[in-house]
Amino acid sequence: MTQPAWWEEVLSLSHSAYLHISREQRILDALGDTQTLVGREPSALIGMALSELRDIRAQLGGAVAESLARSEIRPGETWGFEDGAGSYYGLADGSFVIKLTAALKVDQGIVGRLADQLPILVAYVDQDLRFRLNNQAYMDFIGIDREALYGQPVASVMEPASFERVQPRLQRALAGEEVTYEDRITLADGRTCYFKVHYTPDFLDGEVVGLYAIIQDISEYRAMIQLLRDVHSGVNRTDIDSDEIIDQLLRDALAYLSLDIGLVSRIIDEQYIIKWATSEVADLSPDDTFALGDTYCRLMLDAEGVFHTTEAGKDPRISGHPCYQTFGLESYIGTPLRLNGEVWGTLNFSSAQPRQEPFDQMEIELVRLIADAVERVITNEAEIEQVRQELDRMADKALRDYLTGLPNRAYLDQQVAALIHAHDTRDEPFSLAVLDIDHFKRVNDQHGHDTGDAVLQWLSGRVSECLREGDMVARTGGEEFVVVMRGTRASEAASAMERVREHVSAGSVTLEDGLRLAVTVSGGVSEHIAGESFSNLFKRADTALYTAKRSGRDRVSSL
Repeated sequence: MTQPAWWEEVLSLSHSAYLHISREQRILDALGDTQTLVGREPSALIGMALSELRDIRAQLGGAVAESLARSEIRPGETWGFEDGAGSYYGLADGSFVIKLTAALKVDQGIVGRLADQLPILVAYVDQDLRFRLNNQAYMDFIGIDREALYGQPVASVMEPASFERVQPRLQRALAGEEVTYEDRITLADGRTCYFKVHYTPDFLDGEVVGLYAIIQDISEYRAMIQLLRDVHSGVNRTDIDSDEIIDQLLRDALAYLSLDIGLVSRIIDEQYIIKWATSEVADLSPDDTFALGDTYCRLMLDAEGVFHTTEAGKDPRISGHPCYQTFGLESYIGTPLRLNGEVWGTLNFSSAQPRQEPFDQMEIELVRLIADAVERVITNEAEIEQVRQELDRMADKALRDYLTGLPNRAYLDQQVAALIHAHDTRDEPFSLAVLDIDHFKRVNDQHGHDTGDAVLQWLSGRVSECLREGDMVARTGGEEFVVVMRGTRASEAASAMERVREHVSAGSVTLEDGLRLAVTVSGGVSEHIAGESFSNLFKRADTALYTAKRSGRDRVSSL
């Protein structure tokens, strides 16, 4: 029969709706404001099974829901819903009418408004794994509005592989279990995020009718934790060098800060010298040097702390700065690096793109943390270099004569062994000469050992002045010296030693009392024979030396 006008007006004003339900629990007819109360027009409800309206059924009072489940509707009886959201009336043919009132929508509205105030993601999922409620945070994160999400399967918002991992957890919750987990989920739009998720089953008279999903995006938290782990493990690694450690620290920080350029600089006076550079977009290399005043780091050092900007072009502190004019860097964050309380250099990260959000406190602390790690690596490297230099000095000292500073016999053995190998394999000749101070015992006896030491020191310099680059003179003991001449045949070596002899005899040693002491040397020269040992070569040169001494001293002999 036709509804009178007043009936339509009453239904509209009261925000009520009526559903005529068959004995088989299918909707035969629907009247009233069903769009407001249940989200669908009356015509869209006709023919649906009541079980399909799980979200509505979940709102019905427990007693009514139980009666409906057992089909115990008795003709002529009227029941009110326990939550005051409506009532139902049993009809003579076994069908019944459900009256839904505004209280149903009010309850849903309260839940929705409360959920919308939460910063975390909230969703209600029915037994068919379809969305029935999504709060504002969820919609903002997914990028789909409430109407478009309503009724959509959970699988629609994520990649299939991620849903395969999530589905068993959803089913556990729908089986009545509280479920909490953390996982890396790839969304349908391609974003990959870390989520912490808690599922709470929604029970109605002992039956699970859906679940509430409480979801937190912990991607930033996980990224920070991973970065902290990388920083800790990086600075303590011994299997890679300092360059690799600092490069990894810069790359990790760039990824977390979403910037493009990471630099560690050395500041010397007003020079900015790049020591480490990491970037996929800028052509910067170690040892590139700039005027400190042309960098944002000058501003940072003046500020004496973490200095940052996300839109340099609009930042009055940077307006007209040479770095902005030259490189157009919009985003920047940096801090000084200090060693022993003094500024050693700077750590900074930048990009030509403005950041959408300002640097927050966590990011500022991160830069300080990375700076501490870089300072530790630099300090360790300096300490290692100091130890290395000390070891080198000790090794060099072990190979040097304590009095003259010339190479000693151990160093001579190493060098001659290399020359013998070169001669035997590449036919590169060399010669060796043994020099001895004439009447050196008389010097010690008449003038003392201090004078003898002064003569040895004077002679070491006098001989060195006559040698070519690549030649070497060593003191092998007492007043004996050995000269090694690369690429030299015997005749050339004898001529070279003759020049040495003449240069020595032309000079004199000035003693403390002002007296001048003349010094002469005798020498023996031998050219290395292919396949010959050092000891044999030395023996031949030494024999030649004694020949020179027996012939009157102050002369050179060859053998």
